Amino acid sequence: MKITANQYAESLYEAIAEKSQKEIDEAVLNLTKILQKNRQIKLAPKIYRKFGEIWNQERGIIEAEITSREELHTELRNKVSKYVKEKYLAKEVVLHNIVDEKIQGGIIIRVGDEILNGSVKKQLAVLKNILINQ
Repeated sequence: MKITANQYAESLYEAIAEKSQKEIDEAVLNLTKILQKNRQIKLAPKIYRKFGEIWNQERGIIEAEITSREELHTELRNKVSKYVKEKYLAKEVVLHNIVDEKIQGGIIIRVGDEILNGSVKKQLAVLKNILINQ
């Protein structure tokens, strides 16, 4: 029976919970050896991605991807962070700002599978739809 990436990730999380850095390093090294032995090293990226999801979930950390035309300035980053923190009841928010010059203005916030589209293009489309249907 093959062990899945999710099972490895969950096991790794359980193995390192409340451990010292030395113990964490040993657990990661042991996992790598097991993956090599079982010829599953190609699962490593999936395992570490899933591990990150478990880690964040257990600690109340939300990662949000913010797409904007320009790099967000500190005040706006703080407002977006506060909004995401309150909306998702997070203890901590990690923002990843992606600059996309194709966006005319506004921002798009992606948290997991949810997208909050505040781009100018989206707002204009909504306005157009309202005007057409009146």
